[in-house]
Amino acid sequence: MDNKIKNGEIKNSNKFSTKQIVLTGVMAAIVFVSNYISFKIPLIAGAPTRIHIANGFCMIAAMALSPLTGGLAAGIGSMFYDFTNPAYISSAPFTFINKFLMAFVAGKIANIKGKKAENVGFNIMGAAAGQIVYIALYLTKKFIGDVLKGTPVETALVSCGTALISSLVNAVIAVILVVLLLPAFRIAIKKVNRQ
Repeated sequence: MDNKIKNGEIKNSNKFSTKQIVLTGVMAAIVFVSNYISFKIPLIAGAPTRIHIANGFCMIAAMALSPLTGGLAAGIGSMFYDFTNPAYISSAPFTFINKFLMAFVAGKIANIKGKKAENVGFNIMGAAAGQIVYIALYLTKKFIGDVLKGTPVETALVSCGTALISSLVNAVIAVILVVLLLPAFRIAIKKVNRQ
């Protein structure tokens, strides 16, 4: 435990403040709602592909708050979305882990060396790295899940290839959202932290 002495009292700095908990909850709610902003388009051979904006908000959470609290917001908001859809309920624990790690990596890079997510170049690198982590985790889970269900390896690989294309489209959308919306979120969170 990382303890600090302030005014003669030992304070545990590993605890979350009320403000951090509230901001994490607000960002988790934004991530949750952003999952509903999606549409399906045929990208490959007429198969409908879900395009969404949630990954962008997951990474904004970790860049604007902190890698840990923003990662928790990303994981919790996405996991609760999975709980609302019978098709995704069984994936909820994996979603929590994948979205947490995606956001955590993005937040770490955007805040590296005291950048505080103020450097557009580092923000883009963080968002891109977060998306690479997420795509790798998502495709690994998908491949293993398909094979365990009895899908032939070749078919599972083709399915992952299709999923990769839609994931790349979602990744580009997420990086663009980070660049466009992160400054507004940072300003709002700075105002809250000053109160």
